[in-house]
Amino acid sequence: MENALRRKPKILKFVVWSDIGGDCEGGDRLSNLPEPIIHHIFSFLETIDVVRASAVSRRWRYFWLSIPYLNFNIHNIWSNPLERWSLQTTNEKFKDFVNWVLLSQNGSTNIQRFLLSCFNCVDDYTLYRWLSAVAQRNVQVLDLDIISEEPIKLPRCLVTCESLVSLKLNFGNREHQGVLNLPTCAGFNRLKSLDLQHVEVLDYNLFRKFLSTCPLLENWYMKECFFRDFKILDISTTSLKYLTIDEFLLSEPKGLRSCEVICESLEALKLHFGWGIDKCVLKPPPTSVGFSRLKSLDLKHVEFLDHSFFLKLISSSPFLENLIMDSCLFPDLRILDISSASLKSLTLDRIEFGGDELGSYKLKIACPNLVSFNIFALLLPDITLEGLNSLQNAFVFLEDIGEHMEDIEICHRLSKILNGLCGVKVLKLSCTLYEILNSSLEEGSYFSASFNNLKSLILCVTMAEWTVPLIIRLLNRSPNLEALTIYFDADEYFDEWKISNKAIWCLTCHLKTVDLVEFKGHENELELVRFLLKNGHVLQKLRISWLEGFYNRREIISRIMKFPRSSSTNILLDLWKVETESVTRTAIVNIDDVYNGTKV
Repeated sequence: MENALRRKPKILKFVVWSDIGGDCEGGDRLSNLPEPIIHHIFSFLETIDVVRASAVSRRWRYFWLSIPYLNFNIHNIWSNPLERWSLQTTNEKFKDFVNWVLLSQNGSTNIQRFLLSCFNCVDDYTLYRWLSAVAQRNVQVLDLDIISEEPIKLPRCLVTCESLVSLKLNFGNREHQGVLNLPTCAGFNRLKSLDLQHVEVLDYNLFRKFLSTCPLLENWYMKECFFRDFKILDISTTSLKYLTIDEFLLSEPKGLRSCEVICESLEALKLHFGWGIDKCVLKPPPTSVGFSRLKSLDLKHVEFLDHSFFLKLISSSPFLENLIMDSCLFPDLRILDISSASLKSLTLDRIEFGGDELGSYKLKIACPNLVSFNIFALLLPDITLEGLNSLQNAFVFLEDIGEHMEDIEICHRLSKILNGLCGVKVLKLSCTLYEILNSSLEEGSYFSASFNNLKSLILCVTMAEWTVPLIIRLLNRSPNLEALTIYFDADEYFDEWKISNKAIWCLTCHLKTVDLVEFKGHENELELVRFLLKNGHVLQKLRISWLEGFYNRREIISRIMKFPRSSSTNILLDLWKVETESVTRTAIVNIDDVYNGTKV
């Protein structure tokens, strides 16, 4: 609790734009705006800053008394409060400020949004008095971020508040969930949006009753919540359109183990369970006929005991456009068949199947309107791609090829994937594929087609000897390629690259942009740059993103500037430094400036 108060708040500065010859009191543009617009602008500020703004303009002196947006955050009112006061004193001063604002404001002004971030101590009923006050003023949006030493119960006046349409409750963090005592009375008749984060629910019967008292609920979001002693999570409602369950806690022995969703009105369903060691079973409810309106389905750590339920789930969702499955388990399934005429985006990430034989499962994808396909797998699966005529983007990532498989079988499986993806416009491949992929392309009998529609190719490469032949073969198979992106792996193992200069159609006629990411100035990387500049006849831009911690940039830049180039137009050399959380531009250099004698 004390650490939370040590954060330094952001201090906002108010600048009033004045007309020429005008004064801040009568001529500033902001004050002359209609009051609803000023309310909207000030709604993005915390209440303490709105009060401070009363000193800027005469018109604003009492403006805070009528603003319908209230935002109180104990962390941001003072700078380093614990250096001046104790935690108890800080809490008391915060309560005095909130009380002063609520008592001073016009009680007839309805509150459109009330945001509160504070602490709730034992035997302190201040929070409930505030909730009663905002309920009397017809609050519409209520956002509570509370750290409490005891369970919090929503008061009856709030539950029965007819104006409340959005409720957000955040009671802790990942290590601590605050207990929510659900109301026993009926209410929330107009509630449309419910957001629960870090909340622990104790009573299963009250939870089901609580859901039944929200007839208009459309959006329900839950993150890192904990249902103690719940054996099954039963979500049944007729109005819900968007349901998100993100990172439910399943680690305790008595935690949630299965989930049933009966919401035929759903348009988007996201179920992310567990922290990685457990999976929640998604069971078919006996009364459900499917999700006739579902457009997006996102599942993580979900187990399907009955694979026929999954097939029915897909077939009974005629409008499903987006499907994401991450670490899902099919214990009794050897062939996963995903056939959908409506599906546009499909992501399969580390799907698990039953049985001990690695790589023996099969995937069949038959989605004629699929636009984007991403697959992340531990081993090379046996994939059949049928009729993907609309496919434009594909990403294939393998962690390992697998030693249990013969080379012939690997080439056969890989060729099936490539033949199914030969019509894409954007293709991204992982470096695990490259050795065997190079062999497949060299052999020709496994994969002889070309990527005639390919406009953008993204590769993650190592310094191995087969990397360069693979890049050359892929460029030869991509005659209309316009953009090439290469991510360099930090692996210390490398072979020396020697790239012979020869004509490649895409380099001669189409390739305009090259991105080299995590560049560290290795001789092999420089050899690739030399080759691209020498043979890229229409190359317009070469962008280099440096590996973090690499400092010998000036010498590398100087060497690159001296490489001969064949493009008749100016080539823009865009140099970036890769940071931990952001990418910061460090220099942009026109290569022709170097040839013309301009100092870099």
